[in-house]
Amino acid sequence: MKKSSNLQNLQFAQAMLREMRQTAQADGESLLTYLLEMAYLEASDRVRATWASRGNNAKPDT
Repeated sequence: MKKSSNLQNLQFAQAMLREMRQTAQADGESLLTYLLEMAYLEASDRVRATWASRGNNAKPDT
């Protein structure tokens, strides 16, 4: 997989996880909210690591 499509996939997953977390939180699902938050943070870390490994100066949207 090319790095650019890998980054795009990570950013897509990050955005979807954020939306699902917000929905779970609004529904009062505390455990699910927590698990989705952990997955969101992992995706965010991977996005940042991908940017850092490329040596990009601009910060990712996280």
